[in-house]
Amino acid sequence: MNIRGTLAAIAVLAAAVAGTAASPARAKSAPSARARQPVMEVIHRIEQRLRTTRYVHVTRVDERAGRYEFDCSGMAAWVLSRAAPSAHAAVMRRNGRGRPVARDYHDVIAAAPKDHPRGPWLRVARMADVRPGDIIAWRKPATVVSQNTGHVAFVVAPPQRLDRAGHRYLVRIADATSIPHGDDTRAERKRTGFGYGTMLLYLDEPHGEPTGFGWFGSPKRIDFRTHVAIGRAVF
Repeated sequence: MNIRGTLAAIAVLAAAVAGTAASPARAKSAPSARARQPVMEVIHRIEQRLRTTRYVHVTRVDERAGRYEFDCSGMAAWVLSRAAPSAHAAVMRRNGRGRPVARDYHDVIAAAPKDHPRGPWLRVARMADVRPGDIIAWRKPATVVSQNTGHVAFVVAPPQRLDRAGHRYLVRIADATSIPHGDDTRAERKRTGFGYGTMLLYLDEPHGEPTGFGWFGSPKRIDFRTHVAIGRAVF
């Protein structure tokens, strides 16, 4: 997510975030094999083969060489086209012009049914039901000045509730970004592109959908308000 304007001022905090105390969601990579499903299998494959990675607005992947270059929506398209082709096709149809962007993922997930799947997507409306392989997507917050349309990431570990009322959850994710999240694998290696990080999701209602996010997780309270859609590809 190449953030300008309002968000550009916080880029300098990325290095400091990597040095903060470990959060409850500190796992450095994907969960164990027992938790995997098709989406997680592809993400785990990237992790195992990765040699070089970079955040760019085109997709260049050479698995044999371990080269993964893409942005957040490019990574989502690459992973889903291999793990969940029908879900990928649905987002492609939404875009109608070429490679989907983050806004398309949000809109497809937000429009999906939340009780029983009637297509390739299921909306996950309760944080307690979120599991590895699910996708988080949001449209760009109104306060952010950017050419990007939002952000999209993959959940890689069950969310961890931070307060008794259920208004804040830490979520371990895999994505492609130029600005590291909290407890981020990219910050350690001083690189952009594919990696794992921890972010914070906010809920106004304990059993509702997220209404905001904290890019850096809990150590740095820099938060943004926007509807956050969480979805699951149906296989």
